[in-house]
Amino acid sequence: MKMSSKQVTQIPKLLQSLIALVTFRLGTHLREQTDLLRIEARHQSRHCLYWIRVYGDEQIQKELVNQEYGRVLSITFSTAGGVGEEKDEEIKDGLNYIQYFLGELYQGRNDNYDYDDDVDWYTSFQPLPLLARRTEEQIEEVGAIEEIETQINNNGLNWNIKGDANNA
Repeated sequence: MKMSSKQVTQIPKLLQSLIALVTFRLGTHLREQTDLLRIEARHQSRHCLYWIRVYGDEQIQKELVNQEYGRVLSITFSTAGGVGEEKDEEIKDGLNYIQYFLGELYQGRNDNYDYDDDVDWYTSFQPLPLLARRTEEQIEEVGAIEEIETQINNNGLNWNIKGDANNA
């Protein structure tokens, strides 16, 4: 049974709201507890966007690009100047999310790539190279390419971020 990603489109402001939560008051510090809550809200919002992408069909991928998902993912590892406040694991996830998103946009997705053979939930779509290029432009616009290069050169981070940055 294929799960429908059309349910997401029934909530037209969902992607916009999640993206707003991911970018809410970046770089602003109030109180420690408030800051921690804000970081957790951003983390959970990014996680929701990730699963929307994973379950999403071609139309969802287009909508994610239109909502500047590439820019939002880039914020995860934009640690220069105190913009991003995430830990190594968040940086690793952000780099992986970009790698997977661009990979699927360039190569497409087919039903043969299921995590669980009992559940056929992955929606297939053809390669979407124009969307991939738009996503790369979004990433470049926020200076994330330089951030990726910085992560490559930063050997003090855990989780093999150097390898993840190279893959992204």
